Amino acid sequence: ALCSAATVAQSHLHLLHVMLSSFAVASHAYAYGSISAPVVAPSFTRTVSPKASVEPLGPEASLAELIASKKAVIDSHNRDVDASMKWLSRTLAAKEVRTADKIPGADLAVLDRTLPGDWGWDPLRLAESKTHLLVYQEAEIKHGRLAMLAAAGWPGSELIHGILSGALGTPSMLTENGNAPSVLNGGLGQFSGAFWLGAFALAALIESNSLSYQFEGWTSTGKPWKYNPGDLDFDPLELSNKLSDFWAETAFDANADYNARMDVKENVRFNLALAEIAHGRVAMLAITAFALQEAVSHKAVVDQVPIFFGTPVYHLLSYITSGLHNVVEGF
Repeated sequence: ALCSAATVAQSHLHLLHVMLSSFAVASHAYAYGSISAPVVAPSFTRTVSPKASVEPLGPEASLAELIASKKAVIDSHNRDVDASMKWLSRTLAAKEVRTADKIPGADLAVLDRTLPGDWGWDPLRLAESKTHLLVYQEAEIKHGRLAMLAAAGWPGSELIHGILSGALGTPSMLTENGNAPSVLNGGLGQFSGAFWLGAFALAALIESNSLSYQFEGWTSTGKPWKYNPGDLDFDPLELSNKLSDFWAETAFDANADYNARMDVKENVRFNLALAEIAHGRVAMLAITAFALQEAVSHKAVVDQVPIFFGTPVYHLLSYITSGLHNVVEGF
């Protein structure tokens, strides 16, 4: 009796589930206008039959059933992958697939060769506006100045630091191979926290003092004043003015036209800025080469190319500092 009651209850629950499902589907279709009126779930009568006895499967039949089940799962996965790939192929924009002949190149309306070092070369079109170009040149000049200092200081430290530390009786800061300390060579941990704090504080001070000028300059198009990227108003020896005055006096006599003299001065200042950018670009390549050469060979760059660094001046400094060391030891 309990089994019959459970069977009847299960039948009624199944019937209720079918009716609710049909009602939900009909309501959704009616709401979106695919049908004009709700659909009434069809009525049906389920015949409850006595529970039939299930014969246990043999080993071969069980294995075949397992293989069929796994195959169905694999086939379903493959269909899912195929559907996903079709969706991706339809969704991905064609412009994302780029070849070398699709490289945009420079926008010559932006790179109009009015700035020093602007040779119209921007294959990826990073500078999309004049503001972008000014920002990039400001960054390039700053990196170029640091690179010029590094390109001089790197080999200079490898040539002179060991000599000076020996003369003064202090430990050398070079690596065991005689290489300059760097990220790839190691040895940066020898410097105290006070040194790094002072270096970052100096950089932050310089940057903060010029930040407002940079922001105003990047939006200076059409304004009466001219913004020069990298101009920190730092020329304690007034070399720019002295050189421009020298060339103006050399090219013209005292009675020459004032505007012509001003044009010469402006041209000299432009060429000085161009020389700085050109040297900065070469220095950035050089310092990168120094770091990679020493990281790969574990040999100081001054020893790899002694033709550039083994000069009589270096040997003279070596003799002088060695003599100083002997004098200090004598006392």
